[in-house]
Amino acid sequence: MNEHGYCPNCNLDLDGGLIWDFFYKEYGTAAKADETAAMYGATRTTGHWGLATGMYDMKLDRTVGQTCPECNHYWGKPLT
Repeated sequence: MNEHGYCPNCNLDLDGGLIWDFFYKEYGTAAKADETAAMYGATRTTGHWGLATGMYDMKLDRTVGQTCPECNHYWGKPLT
């Protein structure tokens, strides 16, 4: 299941690695990885990092779009 979708320009899969795997490598114990991944809403088998970069509009004080890390394509509301 794809959690973050695909780039509308180059079709890159925007799912990164499993969040749980990252914390398991970081801490070396399943218990600590379970605890930390849960803070992100992730489990041992669900919850991937997203690869797209969020684009923040200072005037609107919110994220308005995303940029693909592969082709640098931007989609979302035009930046002001």
